[in-house]
Amino acid sequence: MHVLSQRFSAVRQEQWGDDMVLTVNGIDMVPYIKYQGFKWQRNDVDGPDAGRTMDALMRRERVATKIRLDISCKPLLAAEASIVLTAIMPEYVTVQYYDPQVGAVVTKTMYSNNNPAAYCIKKNNGREYWQGIDFPLIEQ
Repeated sequence: MHVLSQRFSAVRQEQWGDDMVLTVNGIDMVPYIKYQGFKWQRNDVDGPDAGRTMDALMRRERVATKIRLDISCKPLLAAEASIVLTAIMPEYVTVQYYDPQVGAVVTKTMYSNNNPAAYCIKKNNGREYWQGIDFPLIEQ
């Protein structure tokens, strides 16, 4: 096993345990996620007749639910930042993740948008770090 892969495996085990799974188009994203940097959210999609009536009663007409994952990365080396940003670049990506509602790993087609990255620092050894890489993964 490559030394970098061994380091990521050790960090992954310590931080997330065996249950955490997040891949984007087959790329393991877990090593790049900061502590508490994985947020799961269910979003309801309501029909055209949903909303408040004149007596302030809320009328729901849920037609679907979609999952949104909000991912926050730890500071990454430039090469790692490139891996993450390139993985989420396609219009749609295949995402496997541990779904806390289902209690199992699921696979969904998702998309990402509005992906920031801020230059952090260049160390004396020449390594450059990027931070603030946060992105949504939204079910199609």
